[in-house]
Amino acid sequence: MSFYRSKPFWIAIAIFSPLLLVASYYGFKLMTSKFKTDFGNGVVIYADDYVKTGRWVFDCEYSRLISREPLTAPIAELEGTGKLTISDMYSLKETDREQAKVAIRAITGIDGWYKKLRYLYSGLDENSDLNSHVFDLLARHDGRQWALKVRQRINYQGKSSFRITAEPYDPETYVDYGKALQAAAKSCPAPQ
Repeated sequence: MSFYRSKPFWIAIAIFSPLLLVASYYGFKLMTSKFKTDFGNGVVIYADDYVKTGRWVFDCEYSRLISREPLTAPIAELEGTGKLTISDMYSLKETDREQAKVAIRAITGIDGWYKKLRYLYSGLDENSDLNSHVFDLLARHDGRQWALKVRQRINYQGKSSFRITAEPYDPETYVDYGKALQAAAKSCPAPQ
C-alpha cells in the first residue's frame, strides 16, 4: 500500500496541517512573548505586536497600553452621546461615592466640558485587541477638586460607548499621562 495514492491519508493531512500550524503559531507566540500578562485563568494578554510598532508602551503591571503620542479625546462621539453612564465606584467610601455622582452630574452639565479631556491609557480585551481608551479631567465642584475618568469602549463594529467615574483629587496618588507612561516603561522585564 502506497501513501501517495491513499486519499484518506491526504485528506487527514489537509485537515490537520492548518490546525497544527495554528497551534504552533500560538505556542511560539507564548514562548517568545516579552510583553504579556497572564491572569491565571487561561486568559493571557499579549502586547508584543503593539510595542514593536514603536507607538505604544505596555504596562505589565496593569495590562494596559499607553500611546507614546497622547490620543485626542473623542469629542465628536461625546457630543452625540447625550447622557453618560456613571460607573460604580466601589473603591470610594459611601459618602465620597454620592458626592462623586453629584460632582459628575454638575461637571458634565457644563457645555463643552469634554473638550478638556486628556488621554491617559488604552485597554486590550482577552483577544489582545485594542478595545478601550481612558481620558481624564481635573475639575472643581463645590469647593473640592475631582479627577474624572471617561472610558471609551469600542465594540467590534467601531461604535463607542462611554462610562464615567470620579474620585477626590489627591496629588500624592493621582497618576496623569506622564506618570503612567514612565511607570509602564519600567513595569516589564524587557526594555520598550
